Amino acid sequence: MLVPGVRHGLHVPRSLIPLVLGTVAVAAAIVGWAVFAPRQITTDNAPGGANLLAEVRSIAYSVPADGGVDHIFVRNASAGAEPELVAVIPHFPGFHARGAASPLGDRIAVLSVASGVFASLSVIDVTARETLAIPGSFDYLSALAWSPDGRRLAAAQSATEDGTRVGRVLEADIAAGTTRMVAEFRNAFALAPVGYSIDGERLFIVVVDETGSHLWERRDGEVRRLAELSPGRTRDWALSPGGSRLAFIDVLGAGSRTYVGRVLTIATGAISTQPAEKDQLGAAWEPGSPVPVFGGPGGALALEQPGPEGGYVVPMDWAPAGDTWVATVIVPGPDRTVRPQEFIELQTRSSRERIATEPGSSFFGWVRSLD
Repeated sequence: MLVPGVRHGLHVPRSLIPLVLGTVAVAAAIVGWAVFAPRQITTDNAPGGANLLAEVRSIAYSVPADGGVDHIFVRNASAGAEPELVAVIPHFPGFHARGAASPLGDRIAVLSVASGVFASLSVIDVTARETLAIPGSFDYLSALAWSPDGRRLAAAQSATEDGTRVGRVLEADIAAGTTRMVAEFRNAFALAPVGYSIDGERLFIVVVDETGSHLWERRDGEVRRLAELSPGRTRDWALSPGGSRLAFIDVLGAGSRTYVGRVLTIATGAISTQPAEKDQLGAAWEPGSPVPVFGGPGGALALEQPGPEGGYVVPMDWAPAGDTWVATVIVPGPDRTVRPQEFIELQTRSSRERIATEPGSSFFGWVRSLD
């Protein structure tokens, strides 16, 4: 089922053509679609190699159900595949489960709020369908960062102590079922563990405070600032699979655009901007690509006919094989009093399949197939 007035296709906006021509070949239109052509694989790839390509072919996502619970499903990415229920998570009204799959696709970390204001963190073993509770309380909207080997998981916790806002990054040891604090920041507006280096030795953390947005790292027990992302706010951070680049959205205060997609090269501190005529929202990395794909009205993937109210695509994550991705299609209401419609879709160069339409549904990531 498609959004009324939206054709079964995407296109690459004209404003991105100079950048794409400078780095990769542009794919020709295929059955009404036009997206980036396959790129040569670089060294900036996730760990796991051929096993990931062969085994991580399913998606994990949640759908709200009656009785104040979220159902966590796993289903194969092939067209028409049936989802399988792997867990049931209780939720407080309005606080639906959020989560992230591990890099190896064998576990899913889930943040949920059953009562109160803090979230609980649990880890679901996809194959065994068993759930492990992680000690501690966490921010419901925290980013979740897995180490490349899937043994550690970082999340944020914030509180007000003696009138001061204190943000902490907690790291869980999955096998031991323990949690420790690895970084602390004061007076931060936002705090996000965004990922680990490919060797797992460095944990990257974005901190937004009154001085702007900065990238920090925690390494060998020490925490230090690496680079400035922006003198203002940033959002939608996405670390590349190999941990060498950070894509993010710079939130501007004035001008014709409010949200601008940028990329930080961590080794040099250099920041590049991806050209666009309209706002960009969200970022994802196609396997083997040296540049991210931003979403939003000015994104690299766009609906061919977005309809009278507009409509845009926000890519969430690519399958390790690079042939399929999950995206959120957002269709605004006729005015600001009407809540936008959001649909989670499986997409390829020649097809789109809607997998969740219920408000509060959430995509968690790519996981190992259950069959």
